[in-house]
Amino acid sequence: MIEIADQDTHHVVNVEFHDRSTYNSHHFTDHHKFSLASLGPRGIAYAAPIEGTNPSQVAYKPYAGWGRSSSGDWQVALPEGEDVVAIAAGGTPTRRSYKGKNADEGESEGAGNVVVATDKGYIRFFTGSGMQRYIWSLGDDVVSMVAGKEWVFLVHRAGGTSLDGAYRFFLG
Repeated sequence: MIEIADQDTHHVVNVEFHDRSTYNSHHFTDHHKFSLASLGPRGIAYAAPIEGTNPSQVAYKPYAGWGRSSSGDWQVALPEGEDVVAIAAGGTPTRRSYKGKNADEGESEGAGNVVVATDKGYIRFFTGSGMQRYIWSLGDDVVSMVAGKEWVFLVHRAGGTSLDGAYRFFLG
């Protein structure tokens, strides 16, 4: 569960898990005012909308880095005028616990990945380390999406502006 408490000038984000034997709870102060989030198998992706002159932000916090000085967290500002409409965190599920001091040993599967859909019709693919590796121009309105190990499933509204629009999906 991701819970956000609005404090006017910032948000306080609390993350809780049902499986407390594998994941630690986590909380932090968010000055970007994230409004979207996605729990993935390797970490959590967050997105904040455009606010005034501040661009839309995408952030990722891998579970293995929680509470460490070299945490692996990253943040990217989208190009001016481009806003996030959907976000999905993917990656290889793990069988080990993210608790304890050796939680990040043996990370052969990597830190996951993040997929971002924007209001300009772009789908941006980021590695778990924050590098954009691919951008795709879908051109349609994304309704929802989910990411896995090496795929993303998108539901989008195909062209037109009517509310009776046909919905399509894409698995890539």
